[in-house]
Amino acid sequence: MKRDAPSFAALHIFAVAAQRQSFRDAGLELGLTPSAVSHQVRAVEAWVGAPLFVRQVRQVRLTPLGEALSTRLSQAFFDIDTALGQAKRRSVSTRLRIAALPLFTNVWLVPRLARFEALHPDLSLSIDTDARVVDLEKGEADVAIRNVAALTTGLFGSKLLDLRATPLCTPEMAQSVRTLEDLAGATLIDLSVGRAGWPEWFEGAGSKGLKPGRTLTFDNVPSAIDAAAQGRGVLLGLLPLVLDAPNARQLVAPLTHPPVEAGAYFVVCRKEDRASATVQAFMHWLIQEMQADVSRLRRLERERLR
Repeated sequence: MKRDAPSFAALHIFAVAAQRQSFRDAGLELGLTPSAVSHQVRAVEAWVGAPLFVRQVRQVRLTPLGEALSTRLSQAFFDIDTALGQAKRRSVSTRLRIAALPLFTNVWLVPRLARFEALHPDLSLSIDTDARVVDLEKGEADVAIRNVAALTTGLFGSKLLDLRATPLCTPEMAQSVRTLEDLAGATLIDLSVGRAGWPEWFEGAGSKGLKPGRTLTFDNVPSAIDAAAQGRGVLLGLLPLVLDAPNARQLVAPLTHPPVEAGAYFVVCRKEDRASATVQAFMHWLIQEMQADVSRLRRLERERLR
């Protein structure tokens, strides 16, 4: 369309008047006076350079040129409505794919999902708890909850919760684990996935050269917590969320050494997906839920580790 072509509004008014074959009826539908409709139609006629309506007393009818233009415009407006409807349906998809770490999912997310489902009963959730980092750019998930040091470049998201790492074990094992050096003689429970592990913790604690004599490695946090609760070794637990795990409630922190910073949980999505109503609804809900729970989690940490 040329830069000086009639406005979209004028074309829409003409299309309605053409469909109704009446300026009065078109005005009633659009909330305009008949004279306002006539003015916009004349603007279109002026640009075309020929009459589009034959005006008679209390009646108007389309000219052949007006009939041809009306047909083309009706198809164009139908195509626009169809495109907008498709875009709207895509933005409110009825399925949301979430990639979340096992500890976060099992201990914190699942107990709260009923509240989100009550707000969005028509939405189906698919939750991937694989500890690997899914590729959002390849469409492997719509939203991800990750433990990272900072927001990844190219993604949109918000921090949920700062994390700190500290050794945890049974009270019985704690009797023989009182110093950093004692850890070298203990079995240390480690993970084969994730960003933080015992080497990073020793470095953060100022004992970079300290190495464990034995390790017991798992590919997921829940199994590692179970092993620690059974007295199989010392777990490097992520505070404060690990303290909410049922099997971790009998664990204690054997050392007086302060916990080491271990990144944070972030909720992220692709930048182009942040306008999706479904993605936006879940991320907003998740952030609000965590904000409401942070005080309880920090209080739990103080009570358990004092």
